[in-house]
Amino acid sequence: MKILKIPALYTVLLLSLYIVLPSQIHGQVQNTVEVTEGLEYEIGGITLAGAQHLDYNLVLLISGLNVGDRIVFPSDKITRAIKNLWKQKLFEDIQIYVTGKSGRIIYLEIYLKDLPRLSKYYITGVKKSRRDELRDEIKLNRGNIVTDNLIITAKNKILKYYEDKGYFDAEVEVVTERDTAENNALILGFRIKEGERIKIKEIEFIGNKNISDAKLRKAMKETKRHRWYNIFRTSKYIDEKFREDLEKVIDKYQENGYRDARILKDSIYRIPGDNFINLYITIEEGNKFYFRNITWIGNTKYPDEVLNAVLKIKKGDPYDAKRLSERLYADPNGNDVNSLYMDNGYLFFNLTPVEVLIENDSIDLEMRIREGRQATINRVTVNGNDRTNDHVIMREVRTRPGDLFRKSDIQRTMRELSQLGFFDPQQLNVNPVPNPETGTVDIEYTVVERSTSQLELQGGWGGGLGIVGTLGLSFNNFSARNIFNKKAWAPLPSGDGQTLNLRAQSTGRFFQNYSISFTEPWLGGKKPNSLTISGYHSVQNFGGRRIGDPLRQALNITGLTVGLGKRLRWPDDYFTLYQALEFQHYRLDNFELGIPNFRNGFSNNFSYRFVLTRNNTDVPIFPTRGSNTIFTLKLTPPYSLLTGRDYSDATPQDKYYLLEYYKFKFNTTWYTEIYKNIVISSHAEMGFMGTYNRVIGLSPFERFFVGGDGIQNFILDGREIIGLRGYPNNSIVPGATSTGQQSQLGNGGVLYSKYTAELRFLISPNPNAQIWPLLFVEAGNNFGSFREYRPFQLYRSTGAGIRIFMPMFGLLGIDVGYGFDPVPGFSAPSGWRTHFIIGQQF
Repeated sequence: MKILKIPALYTVLLLSLYIVLPSQIHGQVQNTVEVTEGLEYEIGGITLAGAQHLDYNLVLLISGLNVGDRIVFPSDKITRAIKNLWKQKLFEDIQIYVTGKSGRIIYLEIYLKDLPRLSKYYITGVKKSRRDELRDEIKLNRGNIVTDNLIITAKNKILKYYEDKGYFDAEVEVVTERDTAENNALILGFRIKEGERIKIKEIEFIGNKNISDAKLRKAMKETKRHRWYNIFRTSKYIDEKFREDLEKVIDKYQENGYRDARILKDSIYRIPGDNFINLYITIEEGNKFYFRNITWIGNTKYPDEVLNAVLKIKKGDPYDAKRLSERLYADPNGNDVNSLYMDNGYLFFNLTPVEVLIENDSIDLEMRIREGRQATINRVTVNGNDRTNDHVIMREVRTRPGDLFRKSDIQRTMRELSQLGFFDPQQLNVNPVPNPETGTVDIEYTVVERSTSQLELQGGWGGGLGIVGTLGLSFNNFSARNIFNKKAWAPLPSGDGQTLNLRAQSTGRFFQNYSISFTEPWLGGKKPNSLTISGYHSVQNFGGRRIGDPLRQALNITGLTVGLGKRLRWPDDYFTLYQALEFQHYRLDNFELGIPNFRNGFSNNFSYRFVLTRNNTDVPIFPTRGSNTIFTLKLTPPYSLLTGRDYSDATPQDKYYLLEYYKFKFNTTWYTEIYKNIVISSHAEMGFMGTYNRVIGLSPFERFFVGGDGIQNFILDGREIIGLRGYPNNSIVPGATSTGQQSQLGNGGVLYSKYTAELRFLISPNPNAQIWPLLFVEAGNNFGSFREYRPFQLYRSTGAGIRIFMPMFGLLGIDVGYGFDPVPGFSAPSGWRTHFIIGQQF
């Protein structure tokens, strides 16, 4: 039996050794403890030394050692304990000592030296904005354990950040410093040399005979050549994007029938002494193939003729795998074979195209169908609505328990939930949970609430009225029934989908306007019939003189509206009908409207409004597809025709005591997404105002004023303001004249037209702050009568702007437009104009 001499206080058991000779043991030998090789010992106690941040019991749990364990030297159990501790990557040094012995009982000490922890780090060689972005990338925090892996990972993230921006020559030096202010702490320094950005000069294709370089370069969406005119595309080289674009090159070939096309190789050539590279891509095109015979197997619901009509692929068409997949499963408009079955309840439908014969350049396909049985909806649930009540959501849901499953109903439900404006459209989700055994499906909708209330607080210069202060509150998910429920005020009663708007504007005595409106979108709670009640009162007091002053010039208007809306089912359920009864009372005190002998008096406007709308846009804030078309008719009773009175000698007060007129307006906007988050908005509108009685003539109120930002501001004399950027507010009116530097407005127009095209770029889809810059061209005009109407005589403008939508403040923006034509009364072009946009779109 062999006797080993072990240090009495510091007997060391290393990871790579079992029990070694005393001369090999780290530490100084003072006394020895005799342990016998091959003899079993019991662990009588275990102590922990060195570690400052670890729990004793946790260390024992990781090591696998416990008091009472029996070990035989050399010990595999102690070796495993050291390995287990090393795996945690928390320690710089690990040692286990035998510190004492009593008979067959030994005492162990586990010595752990912690790895240093990060106290702080710094980044040099870059500007502050870049430092902030890099901090977000590497995500280092005080207290992180500093390992080689942590340092390498942080360095690689910095290099990857620069590669993504085209800086392939970037260098990162990592410096470590001991933090003398803290125990066992390190300071990391990242010293960066950015170098120059590398851009792509040329993209060359080799071996392409049937598809030109230009078409292949166009197929590459993210990898572009450097060209001075290409302001919307970056020419930096990003390897990940380049690899994705190589797949798009193959997709381009396959769309044209070259199903076997492949990339043989690609290479990068760095131009000496320059910051440009050339890309060379070698292609093997292969042969071109065509569709030949297409047969359907397993279809009982629909005959071959119907399926072929949906497929829209004929014998002799180039073999296009992408087109085939779209026509079978994923047409953007839902006109594919899969949707045909899914819209008739066949949730368990399965379709597999199989190439059964390839002969010369032709391919025969079998469409193997397993229809399954029709599925019915079992349960419909909604998750995530912690503010909006369930009934507000469920009344918009088109998938009802007991109905056949229809894919189009789910898509329409998602649109309707988005249109509510209460939820983040980017995070709306649906999860159908099928149960093949019962032939049913549960549908789970997930929503994420967003802020819907809006605050308008602004100050502006209102011409001769001075500073105009505005305070507006819009509560777009209001709950009137909980007004008297104290628990519901958090901070306001909400969740029933109602709208409450409060607004006040004032400059003191010069101008005041107060308005309130309330909308219940589902009157009675059973059908989508809305009720809107609104009222307002405004006072315009030029000069600010008090009541009773003979020089006072004031116009007071009081208005009230009660309207009912209805969602129609014909021609389709994108149509809505709104009808309203409106009343305005005008009081003139020495106020000039441009009507002779009518500076003092009263006018009353009782009118009926008919609005027919079709809106199938995908989302309300930044639509990318669909259209919004509105037809409006507003008319008063024909009092003069009903009474038969002769108004030839009537005073203006008699003529305009009860206003009579009719107005037509047509407004349409179409949205087309030409690329991801790049949208063209095409808009056209036209309005006409007529009279029943030529003797009375047109109303002095309700006329059209064109020009400017289109915001009502402080002008509330019954006019209808039509924005036209690049021109002053209300400047395009018939009969306007120039007096010195001032343009004297006429009485407004009775027929106008306006056309707009915008190119919009969504740069921030964040629902809390959606941002999009835009370019626009615009044209319009305003005429005093139908006889004067000239459809091609237009005031033209162009410009750029930016919009930001924040749920708390609504839509805000600024436009800079250039008017090419002189406004009425002037000879010089309107020139550059700045317009501030609040709440409305052009």
